[in-house]
Amino acid sequence: MFADRITNFGRKLDDKLDQELLKGALDYINFNEEPLALEILCDHICEYDVALNQAEYDEVIALAKDMGLDVNDAPFRHMKQLVV
Repeated sequence: MFADRITNFGRKLDDKLDQELLKGALDYINFNEEPLALEILCDHICEYDVALNQAEYDEVIALAKDMGLDVNDAPFRHMKQLVV
C-alpha cells in the first residue's frame, strides 16, 4: 500500500545516500515490511547526516504518519535537524 510512496521518496535520495544502503532499506518492501523499510531508510538518513530540503522532510513525516508510525520516536524525531 505504501510501497510506491517509500520507493519514490528513496529515489529522491539517489545522489545523497550510498546506493547499497538505499537498496538495502528498500529491499524490505519486497518482503511486505514497508514500515521497517521506511524506518531503516530514515535511520540511514540520520546516521549519515543526509541533508533534506523542507519538502523532503514534510513528505517523509507525512508518510510516517499515514503509516501509523510515531514521528516523536527515533529516527523521525531527529530528522528535523537535517533540514537545510
